[in-house]
Amino acid sequence: MLARDGYLEIEEIKDIPGFPGTDVLSQKKCVVVECSQNIPCNPCEAACPHGAITVGEPITNLPVVDKEKCIGCGLCVAKCPGQAIFLVDQASEEYDTVTLPYEYYPLPDKGQEVYCLSRAGKYLTKGTILRIVMTKTNDRTAVAEVKVPKGYGMDVRGISTDGRRMASEAEPEKPKEAVIEAIDEENMYVCRCEEITKAEIIEAIRNGATSVNEVKRVLRPGMGLCQGRNCAKTIERIIAQELKISPANVVQATKRGPVRPIKVTGYTTLEVEAGEGFFEHDW
Repeated sequence: MLARDGYLEIEEIKDIPGFPGTDVLSQKKCVVVECSQNIPCNPCEAACPHGAITVGEPITNLPVVDKEKCIGCGLCVAKCPGQAIFLVDQASEEYDTVTLPYEYYPLPDKGQEVYCLSRAGKYLTKGTILRIVMTKTNDRTAVAEVKVPKGYGMDVRGISTDGRRMASEAEPEKPKEAVIEAIDEENMYVCRCEEITKAEIIEAIRNGATSVNEVKRVLRPGMGLCQGRNCAKTIERIIAQELKISPANVVQATKRGPVRPIKVTGYTTLEVEAGEGFFEHDW
């Protein structure tokens, strides 16, 4: 199950509105949207020119598939940020086909035999690439149609071209107790951009820093590439722990735009295109 294993079981998928039904898949190629979480996301709805996928309002609704409108074009497959959209065709008596997103290089070739993987990333069977599509509008996400043995259409959800990047069948090895005991949490990085440890944060607090901004002035956490998006909340909790107060009472860091990296062209309405010999004074 998703909550326990990180992926959906087939019975969970059959209970969500993105599943068109086994009877439909046995008759034609149709979209299967394996989305079971109410998150604000609807690129699939906008991607379908036939209105076969509906999210509506609020945007946290689960996608609903209209099996009558879906023609199996696959335009939605590459648009899902969570790579949870597939086309399944179980109409043939001899084989099934699965159309899925693929973001590794090198891309497989038409007719190439590939390793077919389950939702858990484990090897299931061999398959053959029927079609591979890579367009600019898909933003480097390829769409691969794979021919798989009969009965695997609702099980195959990934491919490997070389037998790598597959989940191991072996049970994960647990770390030894001595290794766990040797971990020094005080020397773990809190701010990975500036390589600042928890011990350094604690020292700054014990020397008088009572807010994220004060810690920032002393040690520079939050001044790296992520601008504090990864470490600010952790620093707040460390301050709260040291001062024995609620995290809600810790003064938060001042936020200044941009809150995430953007292109230089985002600051101007001018038509600017970087090229050879492009310098500041060329503006």
